[in-house]
Parts: sequence; structure tokens; C-alpha cells
Amino acid sequence: MVNALQFNMTVPTTYVFMRQFLKAYQSDKKVELMYFFLIELCLVEYEMLRFPPSMLVAATIFTAQCTLGVSREWNTTCKKHSSYAKNQILECSKLMVSFHQKAAVGKLTGVHRNYRTSKYGNAARCEPISFLLEARF
Repeated sequence: MVNALQFNMTVPTTYVFMRQFLKAYQSDKKVELMYFFLIELCLVEYEMLRFPPSMLVAATIFTAQCTLGVSREWNTTCKKHSSYAKNQILECSKLMVSFHQKAAVGKLTGVHRNYRTSKYGNAARCEPISFLLEARF
């Protein structure tokens, strides 16, 4: 089988799941840039290794939508395409918000600097959504 595939194999990454979700959800460019900002913040955090890539993307979608005021609900489209319920992604989403709050300080500020520019839609300039930090699971 490996020979038939000519050794062209890989594991699904967050990028693969994100692209798949973006096709299904058809969000606007500003929301997409927020998705990528949040996911890039998480990819350098050790704590996020416990979540599978598909869950990281689902939590990113929810967190970005809340941050931009698009929606605070995890609708049926989101649930269908991610296969996660809202209560399954809340813990991951809460961690994302805490990383967003600390993005401008510390040793790893490159993602924040990039996403503060107009090239990336000034996504890093959006205020982190605080209601998720108070959410109980």
C-alpha cells in the first residue's frame, strides 16, 4: 500500500481541518484571518498538544466568532462539520482566549506582530472575548 502511495503520506494537521471547514462555512475574510491568528497562537503552546487538530480548529472557529461578535452559538452547521458539541470545545476555547490575552507580551510575540498589520486584517488588534474565561464546564 505504501508503495502504491509512493510514500506520499501525512497526518492531518490543523491547516487541513481549517481549509475543510472554511469551504463548508463560507465565512468572510476578516473572520478567516481571526481563525488563522488564533490557531497560530495555539500551535506554539505546549498545553494545546493534548487536543487533536480537529478539536483545535473547532475551538478556533467558535472563539473567533465570539471575538468578532459574529455569534456566541455553536450552530448545527458548525457541529455537523466539526463533529464536536459546544461543551466539548469550551475548555480548548478558554485556553485560546488566555493565549490571546497574553499574545503581545512574553518571548513569543511574532504571531501577534504579524497579525497586527493590515496585511493580516489587523486581527491581533481585536480584544479577546472575556466571557469564555468565566464559562463553567
